[in-house]
Amino acid sequence: MPVPSVEPAWWGSLIWLVGLALAAFLIAWLSGTRLRIRRVWYIPLLFVVTGGLTAGYVAWLGVGVNDLVTARWGWGLLAAVIAPVVLAFPMSRQPVTRHVRGRQLSWELLWEGGVYGSAEGVLLSALPPFMAWQMVHALGWTGNGGAVGRWALPILAAAAVVVIHHLGYWSCRNMILLPITLGLSVLSIGFLVTGSWIAPALGHIFMHHELTLHGTEMPPQERPAAILSITQPEIAKAA
Repeated sequence: MPVPSVEPAWWGSLIWLVGLALAAFLIAWLSGTRLRIRRVWYIPLLFVVTGGLTAGYVAWLGVGVNDLVTARWGWGLLAAVIAPVVLAFPMSRQPVTRHVRGRQLSWELLWEGGVYGSAEGVLLSALPPFMAWQMVHALGWTGNGGAVGRWALPILAAAAVVVIHHLGYWSCRNMILLPITLGLSVLSIGFLVTGSWIAPALGHIFMHHELTLHGTEMPPQERPAAILSITQPEIAKAA
């Protein structure tokens, strides 16, 4: 894992991690639940937020962008291929809610698979474990015998951000959070094993492609009219 030549204080990475979790929730809650922005417009917003957080943290940390992109890229490609294979069966059990074909399918594979997948992969399965790993490295917990520092805390940090982010979507406030968290934790583990950002970014793209081809709609989803009516206050009551 790339580390800066002059290591910042551990609490700096902790602050960045907390800020990331807050931003991950707000982008989902404001766009997917509060303002109900359509997914086609939500995706570039998510991409910009993820890019800004990544650029800001990397600049603050003092690690070269080239070091992050090229670090163990071969292993990253391998992990990106293996992870979707491992998750293929649970993804195939997701409900089929839409059917897309032709040009629309090609567009969604590019937009919802490529752009949405890469942004979400970095936001949820690369940045959180990377920030947590840098924090525990600054504390000296990544040496020999520091399995908790090297593995458990980054994985738990990533899982926490995944849960917080998806709680912003009205459609994910149920038991579906469990398979989502477990699935994305596989990508986080791939990132930690390889040290390559390619693993979670490309792996998430493959996952979004699989869900798109399967016919599973990804969040944010439009609320059904019946649900919206329940959330509105009663205007009048029978006398």
